[in-house]
Amino acid sequence: MKHFGLIALFTLLVSLMYTGVGQLLPQLENRPPPEVKAGSSIGPEELSEAGAAVFETNCKQCHKIGEPGRGPNLDGVGSRAALRASERAATTGKTYTPSDYLIESLCMPQAYLVQGFGPIMPPQGKALSGGQILAVASFLQTLGADATLKGTDVEPLQRFGCGSAESGGAAAAAAQPVGPPEKIVETFGCVACHNLDSDVKKIGPGLKGLGTRLKRAEIYEAILDPDASVAPGYPKGLMKSTIKGNGFYERMTPEDYAALVDWLAKR
Repeated sequence: MKHFGLIALFTLLVSLMYTGVGQLLPQLENRPPPEVKAGSSIGPEELSEAGAAVFETNCKQCHKIGEPGRGPNLDGVGSRAALRASERAATTGKTYTPSDYLIESLCMPQAYLVQGFGPIMPPQGKALSGGQILAVASFLQTLGADATLKGTDVEPLQRFGCGSAESGGAAAAAAQPVGPPEKIVETFGCVACHNLDSDVKKIGPGLKGLGTRLKRAEIYEAILDPDASVAPGYPKGLMKSTIKGNGFYERMTPEDYAALVDWLAKR
């Protein structure tokens, strides 16, 4: 009984110690991005604050501020937007504002790619509401310039394919053949995450020798349901969210899938 009492006392003391330490440590919260309604009377300051929270939740995995990431470094993007908008307006002869540049970059990210980066960013109209896109664009303005966007600035959302001002969402593209496998991997930016001619990993595994590691059915599964079997050391959900956002599943036809799987099996 004496030993039992000592064990019980020791267990109680350890529990109290961990409880105390837990109270001292900062508590982390997982918060969903704020909802922002497009068309509302929200001003630039409040809109950019909401955009910072949306950016933290939805964009920070790929885009860093002040350092390289999967996507371009966004430090100073507010001032660069003004320069690029001016160049675009001079080239096209049409009015094109810094706000236009930022919203188009979110709604149609593959329209103008930064040198050295592939077309891997999904159109954000599929993930964010129109109001959230305005908020992120407003936040990006503050990285080198002053925020000017307001909640009522909804016209660019529809002009750049982000759907209705109320709900956002780009229209789904009709399925049509993408082309040969080389065209498929170029169109959907596969080389940004995978080495095609090496087994050296990038963000995803290298694809050289894939046919010796996986059967054709397994390659199909890796494309159609990437989360069914994730290789150790790789993040779950990243591949599927990326290619789904790029419209991969909407555009690929059965012929495209068959050609791609055959091509990968021979790597």
